[in-house]
Amino acid sequence: MSAKMTLSELHNKLFDILCIIDDISQQENVTYFIDSGTEIGAAREHDFVPWDDDMDIKVLAEDYPAFKKALQENLPPFMHIVEPDIFSPAFYDFTVRVYDERYLLRAETPSEKCYNNYNNYVGTDVFIFNQVNNSFLSKKSILLKTKILYGLGMAHRHSIDSKKYSFIPKIQIKFLTFIGKGISSKKICYLWKKMILKERKCKKPCRFTSNYSIPSLRFFNEEIYRGVTYLPIRGRNFPVPIGYDEELKQQYGDYMKPPKDRNKFIKHLY
Repeated sequence: MSAKMTLSELHNKLFDILCIIDDISQQENVTYFIDSGTEIGAAREHDFVPWDDDMDIKVLAEDYPAFKKALQENLPPFMHIVEPDIFSPAFYDFTVRVYDERYLLRAETPSEKCYNNYNNYVGTDVFIFNQVNNSFLSKKSILLKTKILYGLGMAHRHSIDSKKYSFIPKIQIKFLTFIGKGISSKKICYLWKKMILKERKCKKPCRFTSNYSIPSLRFFNEEIYRGVTYLPIRGRNFPVPIGYDEELKQQYGDYMKPPKDRNKFIKHLY
């Protein structure tokens, strides 16, 4: 697929991918949820958000090993689930991906070549939600560890756009990338995975995930994920957390009201 793919064509392909993941999850009795903009689209549009050009799902940490195994064993040969170390010796981010190798989002660039197009294939990001104690210190500790690991990983990026960062973050990035050059991207990804999948005994748990390139951890009430309900996309129901309304309001405010400025969203397709 060339860079001339339309948004409508992309939505069709994303829907096909989501249906394949959902079929396998039902067949193998594993749990996942649609996430972020895909979750909003199901709640508000009963479809994809009209201007959205990517797809997201989430998996609880305790469900992730079974989810990964189910997809590895049952995905069609043109689809794959990959973890962040797939970019080695380069580093892109800490996001698990399920992609369809038949279709590219954009025309290939030197950056895409560096990452073997793994972030350029049509597919979905998979975010892993684990537990942490719902305390100031526990949450600050997770935030700090993730930022450090991401900063180390940035040493292995194709390029860094320093214009995106203010003075203090620039200094932090320079320091961490200097150290990160001496640590392989595989090792950094191993440390991240060890942290994100670590079993924790939490008296008062909450859920956390790192969803963005420079870690912006979000923490959610554990009760949100203690059950499954369903929302429709194109006439087919997909799983969302029982507390999806609380989750989406925490992230996006009044998510049922479309934003006026659609241009503020990242356009992966272009």
